[in-house]
Amino acid sequence: MLAEFGTEIPDDVTIRVHDSNADMRYMVLPQRPSGTETMSEEQLAELVTRDCLIGVAVP
Repeated sequence: MLAEFGTEIPDDVTIRVHDSNADMRYMVLPQRPSGTETMSEEQLAELVTRDCLIGVAVP
């Protein structure tokens, strides 16, 4: 399904799928991209898209 969004996941990455319901919600926290260690919070925020936040893209 992620490939349909154009997201390729490396073989060494584990994917866990959880379903939200009325009692529980999950938050997707995008992994920090390599090479961004010196970026400010504002610069990092510009990298995060809607697709990153719903877990179908990598920033």
